[in-house]
Amino acid sequence: MHAASCAILALLVAAAPAVAAPSSADFFVSPDGRDTWSGRLPTVDRARGDGPFASVARALRAVRERRQQQPDRLGAIAVVLRGGTYELDEPIVLTPDDSGTAASPTLLAAYPGERPVLSGGTRITGWTVGASRRWGAVLPAVRRGDWSFAQLWVNGTRRYRPRLPKHGYFTVARGLPAEPGGGFAGFAYDGTDIRSDWHDLNEVEILGFQIWTMARFRVAAVDQAARTVRFQGKTANSEFYSAIPAGNRYIVENVREALSEPGEWYLDRPAGRLTYQPAAGEDPRRTEVVAPRLEHLLAFRGDVAGRRWVSHVVLRGLTFAHTNWTTPPGGHAFPQAEADLGAAVRAVGARHCRLEGCTITHTGGWALDLGEGCKRVVVDGCTLTDLGAGGIKVGTTGYAQDEEAVAGEITVSDCVIAHGGRLHPAGIGVWIGHSPHNVIANNEIADFYYTGISVGWSWGYGPSHAHHNTLEYNHIHDIGQRVLSDMGGTYTLGVAPGSVQRGNVIHDINSFGYGGWGIYFDEGTTGMLAEGNLVYRTKSAGFHQHYGRENVARNNVFAFGHEAEVMRTRAEEHLSFTFERNIVYWREGPLLGSNWSGHNYRFDRNLYWNASGAPVTFAGLTLEEWRAKGQDLHSVIADPRFVAPGRGDFGLRAGSPASQIGFVAIDASRAGPRGALRKPPVKPTPGYPQPPPPPPSDIADGFEETPVGARPRGATVHEEGPPAIVRVTDEQAAAGEHSLKFVDTPGQQHNYNPHIYYGVRFPSCVLVSTFALRVAPGTTVFHEWRDSGSPYHVGPSIRVEPDGSLLASGRRLMALPHQTWVRFEVTCGVGSRANGRWDLVVRLPGRTPPLRFPGLPCNPSFRDLEWFGFSADADAAGLFYLDDLRLAPRG
Repeated sequence: MHAASCAILALLVAAAPAVAAPSSADFFVSPDGRDTWSGRLPTVDRARGDGPFASVARALRAVRERRQQQPDRLGAIAVVLRGGTYELDEPIVLTPDDSGTAASPTLLAAYPGERPVLSGGTRITGWTVGASRRWGAVLPAVRRGDWSFAQLWVNGTRRYRPRLPKHGYFTVARGLPAEPGGGFAGFAYDGTDIRSDWHDLNEVEILGFQIWTMARFRVAAVDQAARTVRFQGKTANSEFYSAIPAGNRYIVENVREALSEPGEWYLDRPAGRLTYQPAAGEDPRRTEVVAPRLEHLLAFRGDVAGRRWVSHVVLRGLTFAHTNWTTPPGGHAFPQAEADLGAAVRAVGARHCRLEGCTITHTGGWALDLGEGCKRVVVDGCTLTDLGAGGIKVGTTGYAQDEEAVAGEITVSDCVIAHGGRLHPAGIGVWIGHSPHNVIANNEIADFYYTGISVGWSWGYGPSHAHHNTLEYNHIHDIGQRVLSDMGGTYTLGVAPGSVQRGNVIHDINSFGYGGWGIYFDEGTTGMLAEGNLVYRTKSAGFHQHYGRENVARNNVFAFGHEAEVMRTRAEEHLSFTFERNIVYWREGPLLGSNWSGHNYRFDRNLYWNASGAPVTFAGLTLEEWRAKGQDLHSVIADPRFVAPGRGDFGLRAGSPASQIGFVAIDASRAGPRGALRKPPVKPTPGYPQPPPPPPSDIADGFEETPVGARPRGATVHEEGPPAIVRVTDEQAAAGEHSLKFVDTPGQQHNYNPHIYYGVRFPSCVLVSTFALRVAPGTTVFHEWRDSGSPYHVGPSIRVEPDGSLLASGRRLMALPHQTWVRFEVTCGVGSRANGRWDLVVRLPGRTPPLRFPGLPCNPSFRDLEWFGFSADADAAGLFYLDDLRLAPRG
């Protein structure tokens, strides 16, 4: 592309770390191989390969040769690229032989005022236009099996393969049991959501949304009669977070029959034919269409074991674009953050290197990976956008004993990192694994579907290298976007002494289900300071600590949390955190959410204000009761007098009572890139849609339409194998001919198996559930409602003991007759209608009126129903039947 204007200048200059003027170049290399040298250097071997990669490689080879020939005379070295697009045949590799020195770094740079693009893609030409106005191109390399791709860029804009449904998501009808050895390899679907007669079925992909991840699998088989799909591969393990159960969302991608919308495209691999549905105004003669070939574009390849580093190399003003990623035959399902995926620019053993003013865009995976052995690397003023996964990875997932193998002392500053997760929504803006002493400062991190910045890779209190990390003055926003759950603007794990989050502005954090937090201290976060941050408009809360030790949240503003303002999940014996000199401002929900049992937390000198006018309470306690626990002894309840909080201006007006708690004003203007990159990024086409508010997921099943011996439709079933199973039967029925039979047996790994549950969601309403039970003597039955919390909060809860005793929320109500159909009615509010109480009605045969038990207590934090289940809950033989199951809003 623009081959005539794409020249490379290799500047071998005396001793100056800055770029020399182009007029002092010693030789020129153009992509077509026409090399010109100036008089001071000898003529070089003109043997060359084809394509621009040969030119870049040749320039680097000349640099290495000159270093060997004249080590004493050679000063700073610059390889300068003229503007234009260089379609690389293979990645550029920098080795220790390319290293410079502190006084004379090796420089790969753009010609001043020009924009060279190092592309891993190929421009598609030779289009034909069919009668349907679709464009077609035959690609011989694809037909030979030498090339495949799952991304396409048209005039610089990412285009997507045809998906179903066209808008929103499908919903899993029923999960399938885990595979032998672990993992899940399929599910059941509704209706004709998936078809067995689609073209090239094994190239169709299932995008299965889990909790904080999304799995990608190619289809292995579709059983249209049973309405099941099987994958070519399986998920990472059999844990709940790897499952794709009933109620979870999924998308079907790469369906030729779904090619209909402008901008969609389809690659028929066996035929080697690319079909494109053009958007309005696109002309095949003038439209640039690029498909990716290379998975990465440039590598710093040091030798960690041999202690040979790629050092003192500077990349300046270069653009890296168009990297490939295709779903492997066994699919892709990583447990968290897509930390296993590769990057466009990757480094091992890089020391004292810099990326300045570079752009990395249009990627299939991450933009930049600073891995094993990288130290004292600076990424400054760079733009990373349109990313298949995340922005920057620092460090590794493994805990290295060799200190030289530990990446650290990395600085990422004044960058725009945006529009990520376009293929892999769990990608993160900046991810730090086992890596210490990093500074992530003054960046804008926006438009991701999982987390903005993640630090740590150690769950609990085990060894961790992720200490003394600084996250400061970053502007983090539009994170989550209701696509994934259990995420935050910042997210931390493990022991992290000396780490600080300071001066960040974090807002608009929205998860799909639970866990859209601003600052999220997850498992084992220890020794972290969060100070001077502004956090607002978060789905779950501005601040949340799952569990951890001796953290501090000080002098922050937390505002406009939806579910709560401050959350804590696990009570521990040590001090969890100190919360002091913060301003907390809200209009809905409680101040404190989740679990506030115990007393190992410290609140004091905070300013609280509920702008709705409702009283301020503390986990159900008045201020006086809360202070009796030793909390908030010097705190104030008053309007902080923000300038315009509804417009995101949390400056303090004169006379603010914040001075009473010693609050230091936060200057939000300091957050984000300084200088030229301060302009917010323009948001491109989303990778994944925000789901609409879920419709009420009513349940109405008498099991009459399910065949005898089958599992119930719409429910997730957990069994450990015969004879302990859950199956539809015609042995008993409260009405009709079928019911659901639960058989329990001793010796199972989990007492609560077998069990079933329905994944449900409802808006604020009062729900009514009715069902019938027939229980054999000696059987334990358990029925419960749970919310989406982590850990969950329990709403209505019913238990039948082996002697027939009926317990509700732990309270014994009565004795039930065995071998008799008994009908139950449970009523409870959810959302704004939840009040910590529920009602139970029991109807016995031949007895009127029914027995009523109003106002039974449940967890006051129970608000949203997500899990509705029944269990044979004992390590003993048991048998019961369930029938006429209903769940719906009242009225």
